[in-house]
Amino acid sequence: MTPIPQKLLTRFSSTSELQRFTVFVLDNQKQISPRVFADEFGKIQRVYLKDKQRDLFCSEADVLAQKLIETENHDFASIIMSALCKITELLPDKLEGFAKKGYEIAKKKGDYVHMMARLNNLRKVYQGDYDKLYEYIQVLYKQEKCLKELTNHYESAIASFQTVVKNAASRTDYENMLAYVQTEIGKLTRKKHPQDAYNKLINAREIFEKRGNYQSVGYIDMLISKINNKN
Repeated sequence: MTPIPQKLLTRFSSTSELQRFTVFVLDNQKQISPRVFADEFGKIQRVYLKDKQRDLFCSEADVLAQKLIETENHDFASIIMSALCKITELLPDKLEGFAKKGYEIAKKKGDYVHMMARLNNLRKVYQGDYDKLYEYIQVLYKQEKCLKELTNHYESAIASFQTVVKNAASRTDYENMLAYVQTEIGKLTRKKHPQDAYNKLINAREIFEKRGNYQSVGYIDMLISKINNKN
């Protein structure tokens, strides 16, 4: 493994540091582990944020991510997008762009865990914005698809998950997430697509009942009653 030269990481100015890192990584990426990349990238990120240069960091990091994608290094690109989504979580316009890119990277890798993470970012961007209701519902459908894969094929789905920070959630956790997502879809689509909404609500109800979550069961019963009464 090629170590990151200390000279490379010596800060002359935060503007040049990520550019120096970019050159080194692109020349040596096959010899750098994801853990080392994430650690060094995180150090540089902290320098930029300390110097109040978040926008510059995001711009330069995004350039590095795109170059890594061109070399098909989706692991490093995914690390960058995860970081960018975290530091822009209160900036919906920026978060939306990074989350979409991160989702596509994870999708190419077949990494359903990170697909869910980026969809969660997008869900936060669209939630509560009536003008973005269509986008919000589309994100819910994508989450449902991911969660079905994670619950029905847990072992194989988790095998594609690569991270240097934390482990994937349990199958039970993903089942609960699926139930909440299907409840939300059922609530929002019950008038336009009553049968599909009903089917999703029934599945969610079974999960909640199995978990003893009777408050959610009661809420779903109320939604199903509205569908049956065409309210």
